[in-house]
Amino acid sequence: MLTQNWLRAGLVVVLGLDALWAAQQEIDYQVYTESPRVLLNQRRLRLLRRERERDSIRWQQFNLLMSGNARMEEPGFTRALYSQVTATPAPCREALEWAAKTASVSNPAQLREMALVFDWCAAAADGAPAQMLARRRGVVLQSRPLEPQQVRSAVFTALALADVESQASQALLKHAVEAWWNKRVLPQLNAHRIPFNSREDLYAIAEFLHVIRDNFRIDLREGAGKWFEELPPMLLLSYYPQPWPAAENEYRIPAYAGKGDPDLREAVFSRAAEFALVAYDGNAQPHQFLQGWLMQDRFLLRSTLGIAYEFFWANPYLPGLSFTYMPDLFHAHGRLFVRSGWDEEASWFGFWDGQAQAFRNGQRIQVNLKANPAPLEMGPVRILFGAAGARFERGWTPPAEEGEKPVDEHAFVLGLEPDTAYDVEIDLEEMVEMRSDEGGILALKFPPGRKAQVLIRKAAPVAR
Repeated sequence: MLTQNWLRAGLVVVLGLDALWAAQQEIDYQVYTESPRVLLNQRRLRLLRRERERDSIRWQQFNLLMSGNARMEEPGFTRALYSQVTATPAPCREALEWAAKTASVSNPAQLREMALVFDWCAAAADGAPAQMLARRRGVVLQSRPLEPQQVRSAVFTALALADVESQASQALLKHAVEAWWNKRVLPQLNAHRIPFNSREDLYAIAEFLHVIRDNFRIDLREGAGKWFEELPPMLLLSYYPQPWPAAENEYRIPAYAGKGDPDLREAVFSRAAEFALVAYDGNAQPHQFLQGWLMQDRFLLRSTLGIAYEFFWANPYLPGLSFTYMPDLFHAHGRLFVRSGWDEEASWFGFWDGQAQAFRNGQRIQVNLKANPAPLEMGPVRILFGAAGARFERGWTPPAEEGEKPVDEHAFVLGLEPDTAYDVEIDLEEMVEMRSDEGGILALKFPPGRKAQVLIRKAAPVAR
């Protein structure tokens, strides 16, 4: 009887916790936060004003361009931000005038700016500019976008207009969270796919995560924790080792397909996205490596596009770890990025979306997998290709010197059939079966110190 009572009590507790958890998952899309509520919460505004007071290097550059009437690439965003940080209304009035006369709701970037201006400059939004902004809201709040930048900008608009269009704003916010994020994006993350086509898309996703958490106290990363844990090292290792010199500052360049010079706009939003991820969770170790990566002033964005993002998101008070202590190898779900070291003269190899590139002596080199190229070796990592990688010798690294820790060898065979079983036979060892990943990569790890022949063959199909 006593046991039954304990079981009954335990069941009540479990059911109660389940009910509480379920209740917590139900989101009330009514917006209760005060303006400014889109990105610029009171905590961030205090930090930005403190940066102004201490005349930080980022504030100096932002103030130099704004006070000098530089032609900013995002005039609504920059003027509204400058107005908030300096507590002067004139830049907000200029931002409202720009939004009313120039901005287009069909342009996701300009729609984002319009929403920020309307939210941040609400106190100055009187007269004709405010009326013109209000007349445009219907088409946005009735939309149901699916692309990251469009969704982000529509959500910003819904939050900015929540006080005047409560029901329409709630409906759009519900669509963004439940139809777009939960049913469209999360399944991609859990299938280890990348739900963005550019670093500007990634930045839009980071902004979306921020405003949903700020206004509804919900962390939408839940349910895809592994993907977000792998994202920072993938980002860091996807850059070419050598920076790109420009007139305003040096840029780190994320790997890209095609010929020609890099798109510096991608480089700007790549850095902005990393800043936003760190600001979202500064305690996660992968983000602390990101923080160490970002806090190098030679890469500080000084352009008329980049400086506002640099000033808005950078937080020198957050803890950072030196990225040189991070592994210089990333492999997951059909993507592989390897560096020979963290210095800028390092060699680099990347494989993503079915294409392979090497970077050496300041040059990008396209690697044709069908041509069975020679293996690439980067210290303890060896990259082999297709049929040419079916037989090789392990034990290529020299023995560790006295006092040094032996390092495992890693071999990656690319160009195999995706998600397929392969028999791996090593001299004097029992044959094992391993599977290639969804990108056709077979990853092998060997303890150091022994030379041996390795043979890889496609496994025979299992008889039914």
